[in-house]
Amino acid sequence: MSTSAVSNLSTSVATSTWTAVSPTAKQSWHASIDLAARRTVLLHILMLLKSKYGRVDSKISYIGRRAELALYSQAFSAWEYRNPQTLSRRLHSLVIKLHLNNLAAVEDAAFADLQTQLFAGEVASRKRKCSAVGDKTSTGKRARFDLVAPATTNAQSSSSLFFDGNCDLLQHVCSFLSAPDVMRCATTCSQAFSQLPTFVTSIEVTTMALLKLSVANRASFFKRFDNLESFSLTGRTHAEQFNFQDEQALVSRNVLVRSLLQALDNAEIPKLSVFSLNFCYSMGLKDQITRQVANVLAGPSSRFPRLHTLSLVGNCISDDGIMDLYDAIALPRDDTTGTSRLALLDMSQNFIGERGHVQMQELVTQFASHGATLVVNVQNNLLTATAPVSSNIPAPSFE
Repeated sequence: MSTSAVSNLSTSVATSTWTAVSPTAKQSWHASIDLAARRTVLLHILMLLKSKYGRVDSKISYIGRRAELALYSQAFSAWEYRNPQTLSRRLHSLVIKLHLNNLAAVEDAAFADLQTQLFAGEVASRKRKCSAVGDKTSTGKRARFDLVAPATTNAQSSSSLFFDGNCDLLQHVCSFLSAPDVMRCATTCSQAFSQLPTFVTSIEVTTMALLKLSVANRASFFKRFDNLESFSLTGRTHAEQFNFQDEQALVSRNVLVRSLLQALDNAEIPKLSVFSLNFCYSMGLKDQITRQVANVLAGPSSRFPRLHTLSLVGNCISDDGIMDLYDAIALPRDDTTGTSRLALLDMSQNFIGERGHVQMQELVTQFASHGATLVVNVQNNLLTATAPVSSNIPAPSFE
């Protein structure tokens, strides 16, 4: 557990809601844990906090007791709850989740404001188009066209002429260019703007680069790339991802990913086969972004039938997020959509516990029963390599 994470534990405890387990919500293993066992786990937690704070006072003791109750509530089994080897990582994930949960209301408000801006921009765009149509019928508009220099007109005509009937050549040239270079070429003329984006098959972009785009451009981002096969969005590395002092950056990245998934849901990209969101979002106790990913990309209603690789590395995804993915992927599909082609699900470097491991094992078994192979990478999560998730499948990955 990092020092920065522990230093924010007291703030998270003070501002977050901690709910005790009700008798009806207790899991079966709770009956096997007596008071002495819980005190042992609490002692381990206090020792971890002391190693960071240097002391155990009344405040640290209170934090430790509340943390123990939360871990007791969340654990899937007595083994997971009492495992001292994973305690530090589970406590670390709890701290981060609680802190991020405090930003949920701010994030929802920012996303709602983004939707308002987008709607206002669409209304303004329609008004400009109507105004332009009216101007074309006036003599003043004709006079403006008469003032255009002949040399400029000839240059534009020559540039546009190059794009007529040279589709194969353009596609061959674009195959040697990166997506940013293709898009720079697309700004040369209207013909290039309409044709060149269709030759882009792979996009690798960072969250910082996408944040520089306008709201309107992000909303229509995927609509221009009809033949896109691979998309990868990458944020900061795992070690630098959680800057608690920059809450605005945490919120803006989440809003960016939510708007991007919304744009993807409205696009027609039938060839999309690889989709990656790595180190680019971090949710609190309710992982609505992972649920959005599941619904848009993995569910029966997904419009991406060729998707075979889904990577969600380093996004603070917990067992609840895994349940959302499982529910979407495992849902029965009709004859029109066919079976899921998903072959690789990369969930490494998240906060997946024993319940998530068991659920992914169940998903792999379901695929195998239909004659399909699904590989799930769960390396560097909350469990150790010796976790008893399955007798025949090692914990780091399922195949």
